[in-house]
Amino acid sequence: MLGGIIGKHSPYVETNSFKTYVLIWTAFSIVFASVALLLVRKFQLASIGFIPFLLLCPIVGIVGLASPPDLSLKMLDHPEREHLRYTFLFLAALLFGVFAVSLLRGNHLKIKGSSKWLIALLFTLAFAEFIWEFTHHYLYPEGLKDWVTAGNNADEFGKHYDNINVITVGVIGRYIQFTSIIWLSISFYKARQTKLWSPVLVCILGTLGIISATVTFITQMNYPKGLEFLFLFFIPGMPFLALYWLGAALLTNLNKDAIKG
Repeated sequence: MLGGIIGKHSPYVETNSFKTYVLIWTAFSIVFASVALLLVRKFQLASIGFIPFLLLCPIVGIVGLASPPDLSLKMLDHPEREHLRYTFLFLAALLFGVFAVSLLRGNHLKIKGSSKWLIALLFTLAFAEFIWEFTHHYLYPEGLKDWVTAGNNADEFGKHYDNINVITVGVIGRYIQFTSIIWLSISFYKARQTKLWSPVLVCILGTLGIISATVTFITQMNYPKGLEFLFLFFIPGMPFLALYWLGAALLTNLNKDAIKG
């Protein structure tokens, strides 16, 4: 809903101002983060959930663009649009990284020994894939420009840029990212820090993401008829959406004594 509201100001509409959209999103993010922080302090909510809960900010920014990536030559007229999309994703990846570090340092799940190092490795790989993937796609307009300048057919650039190697890295990344988030949701539930709906929802999203990654790898993104919807679960924003819901679950597992006070 929030994304739809600021979507009226999407920079993909020629008559809209790019700066206005960024300012509206920035104002929303500041207000949202401030209110969330006040509620965390007032009701003594699980602070570990605050960081993933903030993922709503970049998610709203992306949804508010109200348009899929423009991979045509028109992209070269407004490369800042796609740069903004991936700036939001970089921000989401940063929040993911901060959350992972906070989780391991605080040892909220009582992870010990070799298990802690294994989880740290998985988080590091997940974060590294995010950064690599977002950098790759952030530079798509520049790559397209060089491709066309060299006299190549613009319609063939997509397959050249997002080749089998790129797809494979993305698939491996989704496996690690979704598996890690599913593990987190189950672990927090076992630790009685979330309600049952959290692991159920996250496991559904994560499982669909893993299935999507598998189909993507097998078909090389040529989805069979009727399964095109799976691409929605392969896009880089989906792991962040699952993690956001985990953050929401952690924050809404209220401290009743704090509320009474």
